[in-house]
Amino acid sequence: MGFKEKLISIVGPDYVSDSPDICRAYAYNTFLSHKFSKPPEIVCQPQNVEQVSAVIKAANQYKVPVTPKGLVGGTGQGGFHHGGLLLDLMYMDKILSVDPVGMKAVAEAGASYFKLSQEVFRAGMMIPTTEYSCGPNVAGSVLAPVVSFGKTRYGRNCDVVEGLEVVLPNGDICRVGSMAYADKGFGPFYRYVHGPDLVGMFVMANGAYGIVTKVAFGCQKRPPFWDSTFYYWTEEQADEMAEYMLEATAMEVFDIHLNDRWKFDTLFTDPNGVTHHELNFLLNKYPRDAYFFMVNTFNGFSQEEVDAKRAQMDALCEKYHGGKMGSEIADTLMGNFPTMHAPTVISNQIMKPMYDMNKSNYHFIADSLIYPTSRFGEVFREIKKYYAKYGFWGYPCPAILDAFPMKGEAICSQTWSYIDTRSDQLDRLITCREDFREWFGALGGVHEEHMPPVTPAYHWANQKSDYELIRTIKRALDPNNIMSPGTFEMEV
Repeated sequence: MGFKEKLISIVGPDYVSDSPDICRAYAYNTFLSHKFSKPPEIVCQPQNVEQVSAVIKAANQYKVPVTPKGLVGGTGQGGFHHGGLLLDLMYMDKILSVDPVGMKAVAEAGASYFKLSQEVFRAGMMIPTTEYSCGPNVAGSVLAPVVSFGKTRYGRNCDVVEGLEVVLPNGDICRVGSMAYADKGFGPFYRYVHGPDLVGMFVMANGAYGIVTKVAFGCQKRPPFWDSTFYYWTEEQADEMAEYMLEATAMEVFDIHLNDRWKFDTLFTDPNGVTHHELNFLLNKYPRDAYFFMVNTFNGFSQEEVDAKRAQMDALCEKYHGGKMGSEIADTLMGNFPTMHAPTVISNQIMKPMYDMNKSNYHFIADSLIYPTSRFGEVFREIKKYYAKYGFWGYPCPAILDAFPMKGEAICSQTWSYIDTRSDQLDRLITCREDFREWFGALGGVHEEHMPPVTPAYHWANQKSDYELIRTIKRALDPNNIMSPGTFEMEV
């Protein structure tokens, strides 16, 4: 019996395909150029954890690499396909429990995160995570690089995970965190149990340590009152704005989201400067020297509490010489998502042109950097220097800054690059990033997305002990190196 026949015997003939057209479709990745994509050789769609276990055991038997995929993207942001098997979890999409008494929610890995958030909302709760987790599958929302994005009041995205069900690379099914007690009366309610944080071992691993099949989330009562403010600073005020972010993240603010001017120009105008979106009227609402735009979202259990927070945020903005843009823009750009006050309109405006470009000859690549918030101005000026050196600075050239200050002193800063695949832009962009990272990595800056070969090994060179431990765990759990084999393939 060959590998394909073995898979058919496990999941049935309707859920296995080696059609070149189907396999090629699975290789598409929004965030990475086709230059680094390789279609799988076969696709399998299990319906339950027992089938996942049997499939992984078969993959070990035949030494076939496995790349997991959820509802959208991969367990990360699509990952790399090293041929082999693409494990599509789209049929494992059940929301298993939403408990307003125990303040928890449990769902299968392929379930829509947005659907889950709706059910949680109807139960009077919320999963306090960032807007970037509201579209993908449940597993992708906690295993992808975006888990470091910040919530100021409730911590990071990954902090809300109470437990996981995982199929290990040898096919064994295990439960970590308080998912170990999922069949007990209390159910999953606490992450840190009996020793090291095993949940954390799978977070950001992009499926390299196993296939996550269920996720337990800790929920919060959802405050009924929400509001937002919209501030701006000029490019020359980057250091003052950093001081603002350091103080703001220590306040009871739900979310702080920083965008630069290019992002707004991308929303509202085409490369020729012609406005073409329904949000055109906003162009006349902000000063032309405004460069950094800060959206703050906050909540409370009374209108008085929310009003007090708004006054506090306004005073902090004035302290660091920011400009106030009023609530009209904030209210227009911010929609009331089930779990949060999220920028629904702005997200749609960004994503549509991005996908339109990807359908033609353009591609979108994101780069996430973690460093101290106090060093924001310094890092921003270096990013500008290096991107200008390689011709990627200034609208409509393809570089956009997006940032999420986190609770504490760290900030996740992103550069978004829109590149023309018909030109040498991709090669120049990779060279630009490698050049910048020689400076950034020497200071201990952390690159968040573990996506070889676009991500170089510089961060592993700065974290040799981490890398050796990661490789040791990988070898112990996955001696045949079949699980998302490209995730930790970099050498120092």
